[in-house]
Amino acid sequence: MNLELSGLCEVRVPTFRRPKLLRRALMSLANQTYANWRCIVFDDCPNGTARSIVDNIRDPRILYSRNPTQLGAIGNIDKSFAKQPFFDGRYAFVLEDDNYLLPTHIERAITTLEDNGTKVIFCNQFCEAINAPDEPGLSWNGQTLDWMYDSGVNDPNDLLPALLFSHGFSNGAVFWRTDCLSNFQIGNVTTRPEIQESLRLLRLKDAAYVSLGSTSVWHPTEPKSSLLTHKITLPTLWRAIVNRIQKLRAERERITYQSTALKRLGMDGVLAFISNNQIPDFDRFRSARLLAVERSMLLCGYNVKLTHRGSYRRTGFWLAGFAVRHTMTRTYLKIAAGGASPINEG
Repeated sequence: MNLELSGLCEVRVPTFRRPKLLRRALMSLANQTYANWRCIVFDDCPNGTARSIVDNIRDPRILYSRNPTQLGAIGNIDKSFAKQPFFDGRYAFVLEDDNYLLPTHIERAITTLEDNGTKVIFCNQFCEAINAPDEPGLSWNGQTLDWMYDSGVNDPNDLLPALLFSHGFSNGAVFWRTDCLSNFQIGNVTTRPEIQESLRLLRLKDAAYVSLGSTSVWHPTEPKSSLLTHKITLPTLWRAIVNRIQKLRAERERITYQSTALKRLGMDGVLAFISNNQIPDFDRFRSARLLAVERSMLLCGYNVKLTHRGSYRRTGFWLAGFAVRHTMTRTYLKIAAGGASPINEG
């Protein structure tokens, strides 16, 4: 079988003012062993700064498109997850501008999908060690999926327990056939990158193959500096208050999607996940993972005891979850007009 005849692969690249990293990402695409692909770069910069990068690479398979209205990082990424093909492609995936591919990424993803009769695959990624902001790293440190999932075909609900202690998967991990049932677009429901990735997992409707052989590299978000300085002033105090409110809102969103996952799994599903111990390295992470699962369940209102955590601490988490669930505003969770809820669907 000629793999190139299996179909066109669409590559969607959201970008904003990261020329060095964007060039690296596009060059890694140009060096793929699978050549039947077409790429569209969605530039969210009003000045169109990515155009020169695309023009200099001179690959006719890479097209440039500047967003007429600035969407922001999450909006631009979500645009790249459009279910409708841009070029009538059979396959699609999102290559964020700070990530890059190993040469066999597309070839291995397509081969795995077709060999296993699945339409969605989660591809493991090496984690890049950051040396300087917006600069390529020089080494890899760990992987994104192998500590979380078991290799092979998984039912959507088999993957949900990961939301109790992790984001689930990164945007660059998912590779799909465009005729799949899943729609990974979430609409205007969050402003937080880690939340959007978890919501995409909730929208998975197809059986998904988890491949633990890493074929791309994930570039983590650079840590932000603290808003507080040693000298307390009114501006820094105000920024600290705003930052705290934002953290509470993030916790509210996290509790919302975790509650959705728990309702889908049921208590039996959670306990079965904890007891089967079939996931790689589960024993090594068991203590920390159980603590995180128990905390998530307490914050969601499930008063269960999975660890030796004291009753006062457990009651504190349960009360904190109650307070956040019932007092934080829900305006940031509203769906944009015509948008689809990532929680009610998928």
